[in-house]
Amino acid sequence: LKVSQARYIPWLPYTPPARNCAGMPQYPDFIEYSDRYADDKYVYRHVILPKSVAKEMYRLTECRRLMEEREWRSLGVQQSPGWSHFLIHQPEPHILLFRRPK
Repeated sequence: LKVSQARYIPWLPYTPPARNCAGMPQYPDFIEYSDRYADDKYVYRHVILPKSVAKEMYRLTECRRLMEEREWRSLGVQQSPGWSHFLIHQPEPHILLFRRPK
């Protein structure tokens, strides 16, 4: 999927990362994984990348396309088989959104 093909899902629970006084996101020290959440068709989770890993992701994709499994695994993201990167959240592209069929 390309960014333009990704769909906005307004009901997905989302907790934005902490921000500093200037309103900039606080990147975690390590890759952070959300709890899983689901609808009738999919199980979802989001993964927050540390700044150094996010820079590598920007280099790979320029935030213009979704990553293939081999790419997000090369960044150090570890998940069971079946997950796919399905959405780029443009305000915070260092937060990767994944889903897999139920």
